[in-house]
Amino acid sequence: MMRKLRSAAILLLAAALCSASVFCTGCANNNSVANQGGSIYTPEVPESRVDDDTPGNEYVGSIGETVNYVDKLDVTLNNVIEIDDVNKLEYRVLLAEMTIHNKTSEKVDCSTLTHFFTIIDGTEDVNSVRDIQAAVPGRKYYTSINSSLENFNQAIEGGETLEGYVYIYAPSSWKEMQLVYTPYKYYNTDRLIFNLDESKFLHKSYSQQ
Repeated sequence: MMRKLRSAAILLLAAALCSASVFCTGCANNNSVANQGGSIYTPEVPESRVDDDTPGNEYVGSIGETVNYVDKLDVTLNNVIEIDDVNKLEYRVLLAEMTIHNKTSEKVDCSTLTHFFTIIDGTEDVNSVRDIQAAVPGRKYYTSINSSLENFNQAIEGGETLEGYVYIYAPSSWKEMQLVYTPYKYYNTDRLIFNLDESKFLHKSYSQQ
């Protein structure tokens, strides 16, 4: 029941969180819509979008690796940080820090709310990267270390490189977890899949900084 309530309220809560973050640390960077008075960057949706059930290609990587997507993007999963300040008997919070380099001359949309999801023990989950209980400790951690890093919430212009993170609301335990990035959401269903090896997580705390 609680999970359903979180899912129902997630877009409003996420918008409120991102808007509030403008006043303390900024949302994304100076090019983001949020810093210009908006709250959530809205990717462009083509009139004729691809069917989500259409099979796409998969490109696989892991923590510390760079995945090249058809020579258009270089995507690196730099680190996965686990925040130790939460009640891990109920849930866990992961921060996947990534670098995306756009090698083309055209902009590429990039939004945590639309372009990322997880696969946890074989089940796809979009709510895990939208949950307010993961967003809040994530923001607290980066504020505590005076980092300007933000969750992905903007377009990446041609030739530019964007650094950001994806927050993940994770169960207390799992066997396998992947973070999935769909770089050309609405245009094709190709996936960049990063395996999240728990033994490589960095453990951090915002309350002990």
